[in-house]
Amino acid sequence: MVKIMRKIKEVECCPSCGSSLIIWKTNNYKRFIECENKTCGVSYSLPKRGKLSNSAMRCPEKGFPILIVEKTDQKVYFWADQPCFTCVKFDKCGVVHELENEFKELEVYGY
Repeated sequence: MVKIMRKIKEVECCPSCGSSLIIWKTNNYKRFIECENKTCGVSYSLPKRGKLSNSAMRCPEKGFPILIVEKTDQKVYFWADQPCFTCVKFDKCGVVHELENEFKELEVYGY
C-alpha cells in the first residue's frame, strides 16, 4: 500500500538547520512534523487526535516549537517533540507555567 501524505501547515523553524518545520498527515490519520530540509533529518510524531495550534513558544530544552493540543471536554496539553508532561523538567518549565498562567487569566482551554 502506498503511503499518501498531505501537507497540513508550516510551523516555525527547525532548531537544527533553520528550515521550515512542516506538519504532515498520512492516509491513516497519523500526524508528524518533518523538517523541509531532507538532509537535516529532524522528524517526530504528533498526537493522532486533537486540534493543533502553535503557541509561538519554544521548548527551552530542545528548541522545538510548543504546540497546543485541544481535545473535546479535556484541558489542553502541550507538545514539543513529545508531550511536555513527559519531560523530566516539566514541573520547573517556565514556558509551560507561563502558558498555563495566561490560559488561567483568559479562562480558556479548560483552565
